[in-house]
Amino acid sequence: MKLSEILKRIPDVKLIKGEGSLEVDYIWGDSRKLKPNDLFVLPDDTNENQELFLKMAIELGSKVVLVSKRHLKLKSLELFSAILETEDSVGEAHGKIACLLAGNPAKKMKLVAITGTNGKTSLTFILFHLARKVGKNAALIGTVQIQIMDRVLESGYTTPDASSLNLLLKQMLEEGIEYVFMEMSSHGLKLGRVAGLEITCAGFTNLTQDHLDFHTDMDDYFESKFKIFQLLEQSSVKNKFGLVAGDVSYGDKMVKRIAEAKLKSPIYILGKSGEFNYTNTKLSLLGSEYRFHKKAKNLPFIEVRSIKTNLLGNFNVFNTAFALSIAYELGFPWEEVISCLEKIPTVPGRFHVVPFPDRSRIAVVDYAHTPDALENILKSCVEIGPKQIICLFGCGGDRDRTKRPQMARIAETLADFVILTSDNPRTEAPESILNEIESGFSRGFQRYEKITDRREAIQRAVGLLERDGILVVAGKGHETYQIIGKEKTKFVDFEEIENAFQNLGLGR
Repeated sequence: MKLSEILKRIPDVKLIKGEGSLEVDYIWGDSRKLKPNDLFVLPDDTNENQELFLKMAIELGSKVVLVSKRHLKLKSLELFSAILETEDSVGEAHGKIACLLAGNPAKKMKLVAITGTNGKTSLTFILFHLARKVGKNAALIGTVQIQIMDRVLESGYTTPDASSLNLLLKQMLEEGIEYVFMEMSSHGLKLGRVAGLEITCAGFTNLTQDHLDFHTDMDDYFESKFKIFQLLEQSSVKNKFGLVAGDVSYGDKMVKRIAEAKLKSPIYILGKSGEFNYTNTKLSLLGSEYRFHKKAKNLPFIEVRSIKTNLLGNFNVFNTAFALSIAYELGFPWEEVISCLEKIPTVPGRFHVVPFPDRSRIAVVDYAHTPDALENILKSCVEIGPKQIICLFGCGGDRDRTKRPQMARIAETLADFVILTSDNPRTEAPESILNEIESGFSRGFQRYEKITDRREAIQRAVGLLERDGILVVAGKGHETYQIIGKEKTKFVDFEEIENAFQNLGLGR
């Protein structure tokens, strides 16, 4: 595509050097992926290697570069035939250009985008499987994996970079995909990785403390999440809509923010005051039941259906009700969807139940690594009514430290015994992380142990677990590794639990 056409379609970008007749094949922010005639995006940061990146781009055949206004004085820019500049976010411009050069693949499918601190992975996973069960060609883009129909690909980030994302969507379109269910992280929204995407549905699950090592504060985190509804508003697809969970943390604030923005896109609410709601929840170790309410459009009565699902826990009641609401608005066959919910595959690392061989007790593996997520998982276990709850968790190193004592207070309140252990300590001293978590316990609290080695901690927890008890192993979920220092080694929570259960069974 000629530069002149890019400039015509994306007025946020200006040509400050060169000719509009230059041809551009694609766009990359990673200089290692460049091919001749590709447009190079210089990262909008203060990286000391920027001059090196520019020279590498030239060596690989790039003639055009996109930079922010504040980087126009870099010397190596003079090596390029053309320079594009944006006063707006370079990431936003990158996303829009990537969409354009890839042929706007999202516009030719139905892209359902979900954001929120907790629930994104479970919700997109449930929606993907509902779509497949009712005969739709569907794909999934998320934290755990990327899946195109039955083919699973490894996922590196919750939201891939703009160039990789649009090529992935293009591939999905070429393979006949109709529906894409995608997690949109606050990072991806703020950095512009999803800019320009034409989405059919935007969903907001909740907002609780997390990622404050990236966001300046909770307001910045919130505004990044709100961008998903701005993206919906800019989308030109037909029958688009949004769904907000109203009765959750920051739910009412999101509803108000949407009203203040005077968005024209239809936005529905899941909650007591919304178009969708759920009540009469019943939980057990065999599954969950509830009543799903839907207000009929332009009619004074409410439709109520009894819902059963094999998924456990209150949060999965929320997730399936959210998925039902979206499936309804997408026009999926209603009776089939309700039937499909009775047997949904377990979401990897999300309330993953590992039973003891004689099923006299269970362990639950969950990705819960925020205060809100840990509280939700423990409350769901309390509501099931076990004889004992043991909570094992840690906190990741080089990440938000303020949540550590908060998680200790939650575990102290909801569990009978707590074991603190390493998660992914990275370059922090594991003992220091555990000490910071420990500081959140009440004075005199003694129902806990600190065991730095995660394998030893799991073995100890299994040894303490009584009949009819639940062991919650939180923090890593689907992850198959542990990062200590800068070394990544294999570590799978549910495998460690299975081994410990087996050893315990042999010893009794």
